[in-house]
Amino acid sequence: MPKEQLPEVELYSIGPNEADHAAPLLTAEAVEAIKNGEAFGMALVEDGEVRAAACARLLPENEEVLELISLYVAPAFRRRALGGTLLMELLEETMNATDGGLRWVVSSFMPGTEGVEPLLAKAGFRMEQDKQAVSWKLPVADLADSPLLQRPAPVPAGCSLHTLEELPDYCLRQLVQELTENGVNDLTVAEMRQAFQNSSYTLLDQKNQPKACAIFSKAGEDGVYLSQFFTTAGNAAAAMAVLQAGGKSLLTQLPGETVLEIPTLTDSSARLVQKLIPSSQAAHLIRAVLELAAP
Repeated sequence: MPKEQLPEVELYSIGPNEADHAAPLLTAEAVEAIKNGEAFGMALVEDGEVRAAACARLLPENEEVLELISLYVAPAFRRRALGGTLLMELLEETMNATDGGLRWVVSSFMPGTEGVEPLLAKAGFRMEQDKQAVSWKLPVADLADSPLLQRPAPVPAGCSLHTLEELPDYCLRQLVQELTENGVNDLTVAEMRQAFQNSSYTLLDQKNQPKACAIFSKAGEDGVYLSQFFTTAGNAAAAMAVLQAGGKSLLTQLPGETVLEIPTLTDSSARLVQKLIPSSQAAHLIRAVLELAAP
């Protein structure tokens, strides 16, 4: 879109101190990433009102790649090129900051996410289906008759189940450390405190060391998703214990029509979901890729 056709707007950086204020237009993941200094954000203001926000980060393993974590335009102001304007400015700022070293921009999102695919396609992104990343969805009510809740799942000997609400912060820090050491740390302590704490479980051994966890967080207005799942050494009994405890709690605490989403990144995880919750429907994530012209 030519510059003269763009809406008259103002753009502001979103830093750690502003991240919470931008939360209505950014995902929880984006807010935490900005606050932790792992990503940067930008807000678009029109007529004195924030109407769009974006968050991105340079990949630590390859700073030629920019990952678009979040891009959102308030519903009342869509189809006015605000999202495209924000994206263009974000890329321009990043190119300047990297002295033109940026080569790729990537973003992953669910099929049907309102407005995202047309916006990125118009900006020149190529759409690919991510063959490994799958999101499984089902109504919470379907858990009642699933093998996940019908199978016996005794707590392994010497271990105890605890909800996140029951755990003090030092135990959550131990959990984050354990997850980090195993390369699967998707949540911070603060994000765990924002999860469904009564339906999220961790399994501790006799030394209060975490052996497994299943953490559920809010997804949109009427959904919930498995935001963190982990077991030490692939312990099947530990996995069943935390998943079944969480599933039973979701069933009693949430309306039956609430959509449960379970993301998987490996074939083994996908097979486990199919086995334990066969009524779940699979949707492959879409990966959008923009290759920038070389200098």
